[in-house]
Amino acid sequence: MTRMSSKIRTIRAMVSAARMRKMQRFGEDEDGAVVAFTLFMLVMMLIAGGVAVDVMRHEMERARLQNTLDTAVLAAAGAPFGTEPKAIVEDFFAKAEMSQYLNEIDDVGEDGEPDIVQTLNTSKVSASANMAMDTYLMKLVGVDSLSAGAASSAERRVPKLEVSMVLDVSGSMNSDRKLINLKDAGKKFVTTILNSSSEGDAVVSVVPFSWDVSAGEHVLDALNVNKLQDYSSCLQFDDDAFKSAAINPNEEQLQLIYTSQYDNGLDRLNSEWRTCYNEPSAEMLPYSISETALHNKIDALVGDGNTSGNMGMKWGAALLDPSFQTVKTALNGITDSSNNKLVSDLVGVVPAQYNESETLKVIVMMGDGQNTYSNQFPENSMFRGPNSFLHRVVRTVEIFEYAYKNGNSSVRYYSEWYCGRRNWTCEYRSEDREDYYLYDPRYNDYKNLGASRDEWLSASEFANLSNTLDGFVSSTAESWEKAWGKMSPNFLSRENGYNVAENEFQSYTNRVQGSEKDAQMQDICTATKNRGVVVYTIGFEVPQNGTAERELKKCASSEAHYFRAQGINITDAFSSIASNVVNLRLTQ
Repeated sequence: MTRMSSKIRTIRAMVSAARMRKMQRFGEDEDGAVVAFTLFMLVMMLIAGGVAVDVMRHEMERARLQNTLDTAVLAAAGAPFGTEPKAIVEDFFAKAEMSQYLNEIDDVGEDGEPDIVQTLNTSKVSASANMAMDTYLMKLVGVDSLSAGAASSAERRVPKLEVSMVLDVSGSMNSDRKLINLKDAGKKFVTTILNSSSEGDAVVSVVPFSWDVSAGEHVLDALNVNKLQDYSSCLQFDDDAFKSAAINPNEEQLQLIYTSQYDNGLDRLNSEWRTCYNEPSAEMLPYSISETALHNKIDALVGDGNTSGNMGMKWGAALLDPSFQTVKTALNGITDSSNNKLVSDLVGVVPAQYNESETLKVIVMMGDGQNTYSNQFPENSMFRGPNSFLHRVVRTVEIFEYAYKNGNSSVRYYSEWYCGRRNWTCEYRSEDREDYYLYDPRYNDYKNLGASRDEWLSASEFANLSNTLDGFVSSTAESWEKAWGKMSPNFLSRENGYNVAENEFQSYTNRVQGSEKDAQMQDICTATKNRGVVVYTIGFEVPQNGTAERELKKCASSEAHYFRAQGINITDAFSSIASNVVNLRLTQ
């Protein structure tokens, strides 16, 4: 029994030891460990991948939401005044099938500042959107959805626009229907510019140029000009004046002599070779917002004379320079022959300051040929100032009216033959008559240029007109400025053989040559562009790579701002410029 128990204990000990050895081997055995780790890592990768997929889906949807919102508010802000920006934004989201995400747009300002602010010149649109996206695998870690928000705001400000149309109306514009084509193109340009703005926000000035630029009496009155004659309104500038875009209203300006290169007789300066044209069609039209007035001005343009692009650019630049605000103010209230205001009350403060971000300044210059010479008397000429050779003499004369029979005044005859007859009485009326006498320095005498053209008076006789001339009233030596408005230097030379004035007027030295005008034009173009003014130029049927085209290209803001035009294609050039100007306003 004892031995049996001992065996049993031995067997149990052996079994226990075997179990221990088996468990020890099992603990030391590494077979299957990689599988467990792999299963663990697979689960973690699935979770991480699921997160990445859901995050990527979330970002894609968020970007789509933001892009849709950005596009919608940009379109709404850029819509014309009077449209419904809110409806535009909602329409964009509807077409993108995202309407459910768009938050309510407050266009009345119930909770403060409205989301939509729209004025004539400004449009601002703000909007926001929110979305919730169900997750796929992130649910494994307890994230059932992801939210995304977007907000966007867009603002468009349409700057005010100041435009100077500088147009060549020299004699060559009369050929090949160029002037006719210019008028059609110019009017379409005006219409496009005015239609791109609310009334009063686009101001257009028309500056015709040929020999010079006729500013008009009202503009001249607003400047500091010592007006020595009333025949014309052109000014004369020295080289330095073209280095500045401005014509300073406070600095005294020199009035250009008004006369003609050729003799057409006394008081008959109607030649195309005049220094300045004084017809209304030649005058500038400043600061207009009237389509009718601008179209009428362009329709009235007449081609004549030589080319002075330097003068056109000088005046075009001056009309955009802030120093002319006093000129514009002086023009307020002035009416034209039709009782229309020269400058509308809707025109605000113009020209605006150069650094005014709300204003775009543009010059459009059209030329059909190179600059050519202009005649002038220099500022220090002896043929300027008082005491010219031309004298105005006034005397009282008796003018026969009729003869009547004594005792029966109803019987009247209108012939002086009856005045010496018996029983007849003649009626006369007194009238002051003026005659002009021209001094001849060669012979020291005076020639009557009136009806008695063969009448010559010696210096002593002329000095004693009260005794020499019946009915004498007065004698006045006209200034040279007034004298040249009645006669040309060529007339003076023909009448008394005195050619000193004609030689000075037409001399190569005193003439402004085409090359000098080119240099002056480049100076004023540079000065204007340096002020931030955008300059477009058009070469209308000019020789390719010729002088005119080279100068116009240099004047433009860049070569891309220069346009060549042939025939009716000038309309395309003006249309392209108009489109560029409108687009530039939207992106400024």
